[in-house]
Amino acid sequence: YIDDIFMTTNLSFDEINVRLIEANQQDENIRLTHTISSKVEYLDVLVENDNGQLKTSVYHKLA
Repeated sequence: YIDDIFMTTNLSFDEINVRLIEANQQDENIRLTHTISSKVEYLDVLVENDNGQLKTSVYHKLA
């Protein structure tokens, strides 16, 4: 079963990676995978960090 989570943070890439490693060590049956980027497609929305401002637009997957 897959659950998707979207989050924003002001942590550095290194701090995010450390926390994800720690989270993955909590339960061997739960694995967290991640994408770290200034923009991401999530639930048909493109969310982009433009110099600290979050901008959104409708995202259409290529057919």
